[in-house]
Amino acid sequence: MFDGYLTNPITYDRLEQHFLDHFTAGIQATKLRAEDFRNPHYNVFFEDGTKDREANPIFSAKHLPSGNIVRIVIFDSSPEYSEVHKRVGDNDEKDELCLFITLPGMQRAMGTALAWAQQQAS
Repeated sequence: MFDGYLTNPITYDRLEQHFLDHFTAGIQATKLRAEDFRNPHYNVFFEDGTKDREANPIFSAKHLPSGNIVRIVIFDSSPEYSEVHKRVGDNDEKDELCLFITLPGMQRAMGTALAWAQQQAS
């Protein structure tokens, strides 16, 4: 469905939108406050205005009240799914959950991102 996302800008944009739509629908379904989240948090453009389409990240969100971040990065190599927490911000006071996936790990990563959002709101 999203094969060729790195070489086809239209496919990449559809994949990115798929993540955004899933996260937004999950936020609404769980009745979380959408205004508490900024997504995408990382939105990279080159100097000439061209969008960076390298899937690093394909999705990101920041919980504004806590400052914590979730980021999903797609790789073409194994493992299919891994999670890394790292400290970010001034004095490393914020947590960034980084999910490194291949395309088959996409559903799991989206579920983890929604679980992260629920955890931030509690």
